[in-house]
Amino acid sequence: MTGSSSDEVDMGEMAGQLMMAKMDANKMTHLLRIGTFQMEVAPNEDIDVREFFNETIDKLISAYGEKLLEIDIRTAMQSSQMHG
Repeated sequence: MTGSSSDEVDMGEMAGQLMMAKMDANKMTHLLRIGTFQMEVAPNEDIDVREFFNETIDKLISAYGEKLLEIDIRTAMQSSQMHG
């Protein structure tokens, strides 16, 4: 096989596009998890993730107080099994 055929060029372009699509799909998200609360934020240069998460935590603590830190996923699962 030679590298001059148009089919090979098209396959190379498709392979490159596929690799770029996979790389785009695998971008990591920023994750905030406290107890049963979970929030994911896609990477974005316009968002200061640290500031955004700090504001979110402040609002959650204002709403739920120290109870926010007492709840974990195991407790929530046990509670839902008792009530379900």
